[in-house]
Amino acid sequence: MIWKLAWRNIQGAGLRSLINIIIIALVMIGIIWSQGMYEGWMRTAERESREWLNGDGRITHKLYDRFDPFSWDKSFEQIPENIQDLVDKGTAVPVLITSGTIYPEGRMISLIVKGIPAGQQFLKLPTAVLADGGDDIPALIGSNMAKSSHLKEGDIVTLRWRDMHGAFNAADIRIAAIMKTPYLEADNGQVWMDLERLQLMKDAPKTATFIVIKDAGDVPQTSDAWTFESIDFLLRDMHAMMKTEKTYGYLMFALLILLAMIAIFDTQVLAVFKRRKEIGIFAALGMTQKQIIRMFTAEGMLYAVFASVAAGILGMPLFIYFGTVGYRMPESYQDFGIEGLSEAVIFYYTPAMIISTVIIVVVITAFVSWIPTLRIARLKPTDALRGRMG
Repeated sequence: MIWKLAWRNIQGAGLRSLINIIIIALVMIGIIWSQGMYEGWMRTAERESREWLNGDGRITHKLYDRFDPFSWDKSFEQIPENIQDLVDKGTAVPVLITSGTIYPEGRMISLIVKGIPAGQQFLKLPTAVLADGGDDIPALIGSNMAKSSHLKEGDIVTLRWRDMHGAFNAADIRIAAIMKTPYLEADNGQVWMDLERLQLMKDAPKTATFIVIKDAGDVPQTSDAWTFESIDFLLRDMHAMMKTEKTYGYLMFALLILLAMIAIFDTQVLAVFKRRKEIGIFAALGMTQKQIIRMFTAEGMLYAVFASVAAGILGMPLFIYFGTVGYRMPESYQDFGIEGLSEAVIFYYTPAMIISTVIIVVVITAFVSWIPTLRIARLKPTDALRGRMG
């Protein structure tokens, strides 16, 4: 009976009820849409990381620190035999790193030189172009690197590097191809060349700085010189940034929910004030104060339930569009060096995300609807029938 009365009261409120339902529905759509964006962004960044450079993890030389250029020229060692077996099977890709400098048109640009087998298959890097060559040294760069260095395909540029003995050497390299990659860690400030060629240049045969693993379950035991880094470890900076972004998102969610709850609160306060005689009649007919309070609280919960249905109807086209087509960030965002923004972000919605949003909104709406009814507990039926609030 309480739910039936609550439903009739919502019907009686007419346009006011419709506005409240639409407001709550828009808040729910905004929350789910934003959460879907963050989840899709993270999944896009992880997919790009796996496909272009990190696979399912890496076995890394213990001295290598990608944030410390001074570690690059000493963080390499011969590839262990058990890992070389994986390389021969095509389930692991060794990468050798050294610092270098190029001199295009009299300019000096410091960069990272990375050696990778030209015949590798499972990373998306178009390394086949590195096998072509002869007397010259073919090199591969990304589109961002080409833009910042003003290099184009076919250009010849001088590269200087330091070998394992500390001696500097120089040679001309040819830009064999310019790749378009969404994974900036494989692009910005980097030149790729064939692994054997770079090993020869550094006088460090059969060495690598890290080995990309296709399947983390295949990682063999290694010496103390090597350590395994999982994909979660490699993306720890991205996870930390996403955690910060989600914190800001939660603050925005709280503000949106607050605005929606103010509308519900005002509606319930007005309902309690205008329906004094109705409350008195219910009390005179034997309805207890707790039942009356439950009726007003049920109205608030029904607002949230109907808003959930409205959010599904109104938001479904939006969710489907961004879940299939995605959202492409402005190109200026790529200048920040943030992974996962170079291509369209496909939004991802999980059942837990949707259910938790609905539950949170329903609970908060019920609580906000319950607060104005506390005054009913002190209301005498005779006062209510006279139109007084006690």
